[in-house]
Amino acid sequence: MAESNATQVILTDDGIKIINAQNTADNAAGGVTNLNDPNLMSVIEKQTQASQYAGLTSQYNVVLARAKDANVSTTALTTAYTNLNTFMTAILTDTTKASDVDRDTYKSLTDTYNSALSKVQKNLDDYVNNEFSTASSQAVVADSNATAAKEAADSTYAYANSEIAVQSNATQNAQNKADSAFNQAQTAIDNNQTTNADITKLRNGSTMTIADLENGLATKVANSDYASYKAQTASQIAQKVDNGAFSAYQTTTADLIAQKVATSDFSSYQATTAKEISSKVESSDFQTYQTQTDKMISSKVSTADYDEQIMLINNNINLKVAKGDLIDEINLQAGNTLISSSGQLTLSADTIFFDTKKPVIIPSANIDSLLVGKKLTAADIAANTFSTNNGTFTVDSNGNVVASNLTIRGVTNLVYNAALLGGNGSSIPGWGLNGEPYYSNATLFDGLPAIVWNGDAAGRWDNYANSKFQPVTQTGIPYSASIKFRDYGSASGMLYTFTLGFFSDYDANTRVGYLQQVYTANGSDSGIQTFTINNAIAPSNTKYVAIQLYAYNGKGHAAFSSPMLTQTAQSTGYQPDTGNVISAGEIDGSVINGSTINGGTLNMQTDGLINSPYTGIEQSADQYYHPWKLNTGQLTIGQGYITSVSSGTRSINGVPKQFNSLQGTLSASYLKFTNDYGARTYIDADMFTYSNQTNDTAMVAISASGVGINMGTMSAPALTISNGYIDASSSSSYGVFGAITLGYNAHTINSDSSLFFESGYGSGNPGINIWAKGFQSLSSRLSTKRQVKLLDDEHSNSLLLGADTATFQYNQDTNADNSNEGVIIDDVNTAKQYNLPDELITRDGKAPTDLMSFIARVISQNKYQARLIEDLQIRLRKVEIKNE
Repeated sequence: MAESNATQVILTDDGIKIINAQNTADNAAGGVTNLNDPNLMSVIEKQTQASQYAGLTSQYNVVLARAKDANVSTTALTTAYTNLNTFMTAILTDTTKASDVDRDTYKSLTDTYNSALSKVQKNLDDYVNNEFSTASSQAVVADSNATAAKEAADSTYAYANSEIAVQSNATQNAQNKADSAFNQAQTAIDNNQTTNADITKLRNGSTMTIADLENGLATKVANSDYASYKAQTASQIAQKVDNGAFSAYQTTTADLIAQKVATSDFSSYQATTAKEISSKVESSDFQTYQTQTDKMISSKVSTADYDEQIMLINNNINLKVAKGDLIDEINLQAGNTLISSSGQLTLSADTIFFDTKKPVIIPSANIDSLLVGKKLTAADIAANTFSTNNGTFTVDSNGNVVASNLTIRGVTNLVYNAALLGGNGSSIPGWGLNGEPYYSNATLFDGLPAIVWNGDAAGRWDNYANSKFQPVTQTGIPYSASIKFRDYGSASGMLYTFTLGFFSDYDANTRVGYLQQVYTANGSDSGIQTFTINNAIAPSNTKYVAIQLYAYNGKGHAAFSSPMLTQTAQSTGYQPDTGNVISAGEIDGSVINGSTINGGTLNMQTDGLINSPYTGIEQSADQYYHPWKLNTGQLTIGQGYITSVSSGTRSINGVPKQFNSLQGTLSASYLKFTNDYGARTYIDADMFTYSNQTNDTAMVAISASGVGINMGTMSAPALTISNGYIDASSSSSYGVFGAITLGYNAHTINSDSSLFFESGYGSGNPGINIWAKGFQSLSSRLSTKRQVKLLDDEHSNSLLLGADTATFQYNQDTNADNSNEGVIIDDVNTAKQYNLPDELITRDGKAPTDLMSFIARVISQNKYQARLIEDLQIRLRKVEIKNE
């Protein structure tokens, strides 16, 4: 068996470049418009504001922490920041497009925040100044202690000079003791320098013990200031005691001793002078001066609430600061660094960078708005609950998801009814079949039926099958497709194509791009093959995507089955078009996006349409309507309409009538029914109309102006009911009410039988009064009558003489009504109390015969009585003549 290999053909559309250029120009114009609109915050302004607002938030957090340690109130600042943060978060959530902005509100919120921030910073400055004053006092104490040390040295010298004047022979010993005093004074100066170093160490360590001095103290007490205090202290000491002065004291003492006491005398006084000087100025006294300054500083700086220690050894640097029960510590070792805080640890910088080869381990963290606009990438996120800062997406501990906008994507077969369910002959729900294709389950492809083409496409391309067009919600992304194919031995050289097409409208003629697989027949059975199309990129003007099947140039017999269309770069194996399954008790959200949402036979699309095929409806007949039997059809809901399309039959008086096209449409304003015979029924809030557009012979309209009924032409209603009257003035207009016809000819009422005027409803009721100027018989012409026979005048006389007449009222009459006069038909008494001959009663025995019959009988009676009177007059005259 020979086999042809499928080849992939890529076709492009040059028009796409032009459209892309136009779109770019339109977008640029829109961007300039946005920049010039004061009521919009542009993308550029948003990105700048996002960076600045991140700095504002960082500043706010630092100030908040310092104010807490300084016991400074931040209520107004917190309220102002919360209001500003709510306003800015709504605007800066999406920095990729411009947004409406209320500039007045933005300025008011910013001014309120800056005012509250200024007040808190002022209170923090006052706190820092107080701390600075304390540090300055400590420097003054050190200065005083140094002065005291110098004064002690002066006193020692004066005492030695006095003793030397009395005991000149102790000169040498005094010289030695003076030298010792000078050295101890120098030691005091050195101790004062040590004190200054301690003060400097206090300043450098203050950032680790007093959080609110981190910036304020550094501003108020700079290194130059402390250097000034150090220099001032040293200068003051130097003014009192310097090396030159002590040298002068030393020389003067030696000269005086030499003048007062000879060398031999010094030996005798040496021991005595040494003892006296030692009694006044001992090493313990100078040690007291040495430690005095340190102790006074310690009384201010080294208390139970404050302790500072810096320890340096060859492999370990440790800095520890304690305040009460709180201990903060920094420890540096080779390969290990510890920063420990018993309170708050703040890292504040323009950029904080973690340079590590291994993951950063954070057991617990609260990440606030500093990550707005940033990307967090992680392999797994495990949490009891999850929510965004602005609350647009939340997951509670029970797994309930609440989202303002939720999009769920997956590998979904976009071919509607890919399994060809409900196929029958040339009809497959969800597929457009043209010409020779048909549904077949004679040969299954892995258990699935196929679309079979068996025809002739000589010299032409036959697009014989299209899947349902699916909306494309994003362009520039890849699609892929696959299908199973078998050629049963088509003419050699004939082509079959499997095409993935993109369309700019819901029309196969609007294709803007495609990829396809082409198979060339070789005259033999190909067996089952699989065609695939990969990485088909949707052009920018794409609105729909679908697969298409073509045959070209020859007679053939082939089948396609198991179609698959996905929004992926590589084709996947066939799966039904049910898509991914989301199982949840409830999905909440204002918007749920998806190219297709299927539920049984329900198909919901992003263009707002909900489609559901149905297999047919058969109504049972009753006395109120003619039943319908509908075939398979399609129900569509969307864009303000509910439309049902089908075909079927309807039996009218037992006679079926076939309808190839039926459609019913319901909207908010009207209900409409149409069929392929041109009939149209329309109902809205103002009117009801029925018309037949095909033969233009029927029209019924009901509106506020009345009812129009026409069986002739639409422009000339035969009967109009309006304004309280019925109009049948047209020469061809008439109305039929049972056996009565109105208006067939002008001023004519036709009836198949007698015409009764009775009160109430139905027949057999009492008659009613008829008021008229006159009554005329329709016709007394002999030519209109047959079986003419003259009445018997004597019999007529007998009939009328046998009829009882009376006055009476009908049962429904009231006493206010006039009495009636007439004959009585006694249908109550067995022994008749009132007589009316049968010939004067209708055959049903309910009423007298018609009025003309009574008139004819009266005329006949009068004739009889006239002859009788004439005969009596003749006889009377004969009697009168005889008696004369």
